[in-house]
Amino acid sequence: MNIGIHIRKWYYGVVVAMVVFGLGCVTDKQTAATIAQAEQCAIDEPQRALSLMRGVDASMLRSDRDRARYALVYSEACYYNNIDSDSDSLTLSMARYYLDSDIHEERVRALYQHAWVLHNSGRMAEAVTMLGEAERSFEYVDNPRIEGLINRTKGDIYGLDCLFGNALDAYIKARGCFERASLDYHVASVDYDIGVTHMLMREYDSAEQSLLRALNYAYDVDYGEFASVTLHELCDLCIYDDRYDDCRGYVEEFEKRDIPINDLCHYYATLAIVEAAEGDYALAKEYIERAEGAEYVNEEDVEYAHYLVARFSGDMREALYWQEVSKRRQDRVVLGSLEQPILNVEVESLQRSLAAERRERELTWQRNTAIFVGCAIIVVVLMLFVFSRLKRKNRDIANYVETIRELQLAARAVPEEINATVSALYRDRFSELNHLCDIYYDHIGTSRQKNLVFNRLQETIETIKCDEHRMKELETAVNKYRCNIMERMRSQVPRLNERDMRVALYLFAGFSNRAIAIFIDSDPSTVSKLRYNIKQKIKSANIEDADEIIAALSDK
Repeated sequence: MNIGIHIRKWYYGVVVAMVVFGLGCVTDKQTAATIAQAEQCAIDEPQRALSLMRGVDASMLRSDRDRARYALVYSEACYYNNIDSDSDSLTLSMARYYLDSDIHEERVRALYQHAWVLHNSGRMAEAVTMLGEAERSFEYVDNPRIEGLINRTKGDIYGLDCLFGNALDAYIKARGCFERASLDYHVASVDYDIGVTHMLMREYDSAEQSLLRALNYAYDVDYGEFASVTLHELCDLCIYDDRYDDCRGYVEEFEKRDIPINDLCHYYATLAIVEAAEGDYALAKEYIERAEGAEYVNEEDVEYAHYLVARFSGDMREALYWQEVSKRRQDRVVLGSLEQPILNVEVESLQRSLAAERRERELTWQRNTAIFVGCAIIVVVLMLFVFSRLKRKNRDIANYVETIRELQLAARAVPEEINATVSALYRDRFSELNHLCDIYYDHIGTSRQKNLVFNRLQETIETIKCDEHRMKELETAVNKYRCNIMERMRSQVPRLNERDMRVALYLFAGFSNRAIAIFIDSDPSTVSKLRYNIKQKIKSANIEDADEIIAALSDK
């Protein structure tokens, strides 16, 4: 039927539109391949990865997914090339996309990159929050390398905020992750971080063990720069622990192993303290002068060297002076720290805000899903209604056609005169019904035209049912050729209502159960029940003509 054709056309149109829209949202294969290639070589060939990403035309990225992945690979290429940025112009939209993403392998990397940028810009609480979000993906991702980096970065942030217990826990977790990944350099680096943290907590034995592990790694791989910074920390550790002989041993390692001295100020200040501890105050002061003349001067190191040299030499006035200078400096640092918000409190606040935003996004998604499902259900119901109506129309038309065929049959088990009367009374209506049915089944024409034909067909049937004039003429003919059977029924069986009388009239006139069902808005099985009930009412009336009337009602 045409209604079905139009529905199919509509369906195919929607499919075509979706395909066209989808093609417009797909990034071209060359761009996608370049990003994938850069991603594969980012760690081992960072310069090549960065070159590839700089050649990508960002305007060719069609979807949020592609743009987020582009930002992820680009930020990683910069990270592995040691290009640190404090601007989140690249990573912010990426982080927003991946926060609600279930692509966990990319999610953890993306949130780490954004946290690193936040760390560089001094937004420590936001950085820790992003790192915490990244950790949620470790339930689905086994990547000990990135897990180690996340924990190490958390340790750095906690250490800067003087939360040394938190920092130590994070560094220990990071070390375990790097060991699982067999990343020896990262293990040694975290050993250095653990050692420094233990020093700040005045746990000097544990600090020395960790720093010596880091130093031994530097010796094994001949990594002079790393050995240099580790030796500087070991020198400080020995000074804090009043182990000046051990400190001299670590200082001599620079010259013995030809290790580059990356902090001359600290180196000479340390030598000054060692010489003063051994009683050579003149040489100690000479080393202090060298420390003060270094290219980069750390005033804290110089002040502490002045204080210890003065104390060892017995000049307590001088020692008190430098102690006061150092105290004022420390007070400024402490006051500056106190003016900053407490990191853990700020992190908790941000986590609550993030959780609230996530709940809002989930509610929005659920609401949109409910609306979509509701609309889909409505569309399905409407389509079912249309198909159901179409099926009902076809069934009704089939009934009409069959009824008209039965009405037009010449041979009926009724008197010939009644047949002729019925044909004469209803010939025009039967012809009209036939014509309308032919038009309906003719596939030429629109759905609207067919609806009009169907409505006209129903109106014609209704006219037949309500045509009282023809009904009276039909009853007159039945009375004439069946010995006033209708009059006798009306007078002798008062229990029969008008519907019973109409059914009886149609039966006497030779109409089939199907035709009668259409004329009384019922179905053939109901007509059979009505016929049976009429017979029972006639039998119960105990009339003289009961057998004759019942026999007439039983005629086929």
